[in-house]
Amino acid sequence: MTPDPDRRTQLLRGVLDTCLLALLARTPTHAYELVVLLERHGIEGVGYGTVYPLMGRLRRQGLVEEQVEPSPSGPPRKVFSVSAAGRAALAEWAQQWDATTTSVRTLLATAGALPDPEVTPRVHS
Repeated sequence: MTPDPDRRTQLLRGVLDTCLLALLARTPTHAYELVVLLERHGIEGVGYGTVYPLMGRLRRQGLVEEQVEPSPSGPPRKVFSVSAAGRAALAEWAQQWDATTTSVRTLLATAGALPDPEVTPRVHS
C-alpha cells in the first residue's frame, strides 16, 4: 500500500502552526525561508501559498509579530517573529503534541500496529 498524501496533509494541517512557531522561536524570518526550513526538517509539500496566509492568521491572533525590512534585492520583505503570547502558546501546544503523540504511539504499539519494545502499555479500564 502506498502512503496517502491526503492523510499526511490532514495530519500536518493540525500541527503546522506549532511547527512555524517553533521555527520562528529560534530566529525571526520571512515566509519563504519558513518553507525552506520546513523542507529541511522533512516537512515537504508545504508551499508559500499555505504558509503566508497561516502567518497572517497567527499575526491576527497575536502570536507572531511582523516587521518590514529592506531586501537586498527587490521590494521590502515581511519578517516574522514570535510574540510573548506566541511563546506561551508554543509551550502549551508542544506539551499537548507530546502528550497526544505519546498516547497514540502507546496505543499503536499496544495494539501491535507499531513495533516499539520500549512502550509500556497504559490501558485504562
